[in-house]
Amino acid sequence: MAAPHVADDQEPEVVLERRDCVAIVTINRPRKRNPLTHTLADAFLAALDEAERDRDIRAVVLTGAGTVFCSGAELGTLVKPEGHEDLEDQFIAVRSHCRMVQRIKELDLPVIAAVNGPAIGGGVALALCCDLALAVPETKYHFAFGRIGLGAWDMACTYHLPKLVGTMRANEWLLTSAVVEAEEGKQAGLFLDLVPADQLLDRAVELGRKIAEGAPRRAIAGTKLSLVRAADADLGSVLAYEAYTQNYLFQRTEHKEMLSNLMSNLRKK
Repeated sequence: MAAPHVADDQEPEVVLERRDCVAIVTINRPRKRNPLTHTLADAFLAALDEAERDRDIRAVVLTGAGTVFCSGAELGTLVKPEGHEDLEDQFIAVRSHCRMVQRIKELDLPVIAAVNGPAIGGGVALALCCDLALAVPETKYHFAFGRIGLGAWDMACTYHLPKLVGTMRANEWLLTSAVVEAEEGKQAGLFLDLVPADQLLDRAVELGRKIAEGAPRRAIAGTKLSLVRAADADLGSVLAYEAYTQNYLFQRTEHKEMLSNLMSNLRKK
């Protein structure tokens, strides 16, 4: 499988590719280290919308072109040292990146981060909000907000990181503006596995295929959304949500057909 196309600045900022039942969404500014820009969010959200509308797609892989996953806010454009940025424009840009995080969490399709190299600041936040993550050994997570005088409560880092690695470890990394190497990240629970760069997309797509083989599309969506809600809800709320949504799946044709086939096979044994 070929690596993502390395584009120049005339190419689309986000590229959507389909491989069987898996969509690959690539942030496509490798010469600038795939930054978060004023225009990225609209293209990113449009790609996720298109993938979700395609009924043949069962999972999404998110990656970066080249050797950097995402370098965070574009310095000198999204954040400026001179303070001449219009505050309203800046707020709109920051909120658009927050919407990228929210859209990933609400997407019917599970999102697999294929972290192909370093991620910095908001780039880390983008990977943290994905449902699953694989990384190359060269990956480093730079919690670099404090190094430019900002707090680490950016794009839900303070929400997702403690859930993945525990409160104490998250506190340490965020408060010290840590740089986390790939192996330490894997041991802490950030990644399912570390994969050679030339195998990363293959492994991520294969993981997407396994998701597709595990259940029908609507059942996969229900499981993902239940997992997202269960992270913050009390037991009673989770059980009530599951009861109503599972009852909906009981009525779907794919459930009835799969159950009938299973029972038929059991009777033959």
